[in-house]
Amino acid sequence: MVRAAVVKGAKRAVVWDTMTLPDEAAPLADAIGGKPYFVVYSHGDYDHAWGTAGLGDGRLGVVAHSECLRRFGDDVPRTLQRMQMAEFGKWDSVRLVPPNITFSTVLALDLGDLTLELHHLPGHTADSIVGWIPEWGVLLGGDAIETPLPVVNNAHLLEAWLDALASWQDNDSLKYCIPSHGSAAGRESLDQTVAYLRALAGDRQFKLPRALDDFFRETHQKNLIVVDGGLVLHE
Repeated sequence: MVRAAVVKGAKRAVVWDTMTLPDEAAPLADAIGGKPYFVVYSHGDYDHAWGTAGLGDGRLGVVAHSECLRRFGDDVPRTLQRMQMAEFGKWDSVRLVPPNITFSTVLALDLGDLTLELHHLPGHTADSIVGWIPEWGVLLGGDAIETPLPVVNNAHLLEAWLDALASWQDNDSLKYCIPSHGSAAGRESLDQTVAYLRALAGDRQFKLPRALDDFFRETHQKNLIVVDGGLVLHE
């Protein structure tokens, strides 16, 4: 399961991630309500950025971190080709739409009466970002925040990832954190992600939920291997 979002201001809107397939993204166009809109990729993974072709007209641009644009010239098309070969017919509707507006650290999108601030937060991937809506106290977490636990692909990004999330924890204006996967209840997903990453980085005392499915049990074991071995599985 992956969560996308539509943020509507007085003048413009944002589609935050476009799901996996164009058919999945099409209903997001209805939520835009005819406003001109930006597409924002939280990062370039397939379940966040492959549905863009399913949106309607009126797109002002596709926004992402500069590293995401590099990925669209490298691992993203290779991943699509591999998945098309593995699952015949399933991915034929995908038309990759690379970002045409990029940034390196912070970029603010004026939506009229709302602002969406995009902040680079490498960790899950090198191109990962989060989106901050100061007027609402809402943080769109992408895959930088996830419950019951995040996927760690690069041991060398762990410390900076944890430091950045801890800084968001210190933001008293933050009321709600909405990750792409997991709980969207208040700040729960942020706090749980920080607790898990701290355990990976140090004392390993994080208690996994008892009702944890196989995917996350396997993910936890892979995370331990990545961190202990100083590995880079996915940039």
